Amino acid sequence: MTESYTPELAEFLASTSASDVPLDVVERTRFLLLDGIACGLVAAKLPWSVKAVEGTLAVDGDGPSALWGWDRRVTPMSAALLNGTFVQGFELDDFHPHGALHSSAVVVPAAVAAVEASGRRVSFDDFLAALAMGYEVGPRVGIALGGAAATVRGWHSGAVFGPFGAAAAAGKVFDLDGPGFESAFGNAGTRAGALMAAQYKSMVKRMHHGMASQAGLHGASLANAGFLGTERIIEHEYGGVASTMFLPDDSRDLSLLLKGLGEYAPLMNIGIKRHACLIMLHSAVDALLAYRCEPGYSLADIVRIRIEVSESVFRRTSWRMERPGSSLGAQMNLHFAAAAALIDGAVYVEQFTDESLQRKEVWELMDRIEVVHSDEIDALGRDRRFVSYIDITDVHGDVTRLTGTPPQDRGFRADDVVRKYRALLDGVIPIDRIESIEALVLEGGEDSTVDELIALLAAPANPVLGGGT
Repeated sequence: MTESYTPELAEFLASTSASDVPLDVVERTRFLLLDGIACGLVAAKLPWSVKAVEGTLAVDGDGPSALWGWDRRVTPMSAALLNGTFVQGFELDDFHPHGALHSSAVVVPAAVAAVEASGRRVSFDDFLAALAMGYEVGPRVGIALGGAAATVRGWHSGAVFGPFGAAAAAGKVFDLDGPGFESAFGNAGTRAGALMAAQYKSMVKRMHHGMASQAGLHGASLANAGFLGTERIIEHEYGGVASTMFLPDDSRDLSLLLKGLGEYAPLMNIGIKRHACLIMLHSAVDALLAYRCEPGYSLADIVRIRIEVSESVFRRTSWRMERPGSSLGAQMNLHFAAAAALIDGAVYVEQFTDESLQRKEVWELMDRIEVVHSDEIDALGRDRRFVSYIDITDVHGDVTRLTGTPPQDRGFRADDVVRKYRALLDGVIPIDRIESIEALVLEGGEDSTVDELIALLAAPANPVLGGGT
């Protein structure tokens, strides 16, 4: 029998109250929540979001839960699924450098839906504590299970690790005890998994984190009703998540499920995206944007670009896009991101419109970009797997070497979160609503309730990119 980790993690969740969560952790949770809300509302009416709503509500009915930005009430299960889909809907949401998931997309929709399903008054302080547990558990599970190593095998890592974060947050809302949390994990974790072939032309990749959020909510609700979930779901020697994922043995370390528990290092290492693309691309994008600002830069002088990346980045991002391409495929593709960075000086919302995807100059530059796997970068270790080396050859035969550093090297800046939040929602919702959400999220406490936030999220949002009604 293997060692036991999940029960101790469950007991930690059950025994931790809002007053136990350090103030700096609560503060970081507020900013993560603000970022998740911005990402969710800006994506609520995107074309694929509209289709997700239509297809889901065709088989599920009305309920007590808000569909963000739609002025419509749905079941809690649909709310977790669809609102999670919105948060991850345009590759703008948070990242974890080691845990390999987008935490807000799984944690926030599950916790909000749990509040709505419970019918209880939940103070903002207690809500933030529930979110903090989810933000801590999701990446912690990811770190212990090898993080991005899952993507090398073709798993969508966020959908593997995400149900645990969602179950932790929803379970706190339901006030589960230790065995209850273990059952919540067992119920949710049995649905862990999604396949990365979805990244090329489909829309379903955008829904994977929503599926994880729904799994976590459902798992916690089942546990709250006394429904017994699998014991030791993560470490079980037969049919547990770790033993079934077929990852290299050296990519997993289950002792990390408990290491530093209560210090909140996984939560505090969640980062905020600055580009609307896969986090694995940010290193190269940052380096190329800086190069573009150098004196004498000329796109016309570039003959060839060679980008060296780690194995996990190579497998995810190096394929050759075929015309006409898709916004999702472009957001996962290093050739496209590099070309957009050099041509536009940005890799953000506007770069992934249908019109932008069809630009001749983008495809011509992509043809001059080569992405290769570097053993040298692999040797730097797991923490540096997002490093990139870029060689740019000009018309004179001169080669400029750039080094892209991992996005987590930038650190977390609260001002960046607020600026991103305001910029994303400008024109999407009225300014007074933008200000009200910001004030509640950053200042709300014991006297504020989650119902106030839900009302602000429920009101209509305007479509972007010709998204929908």
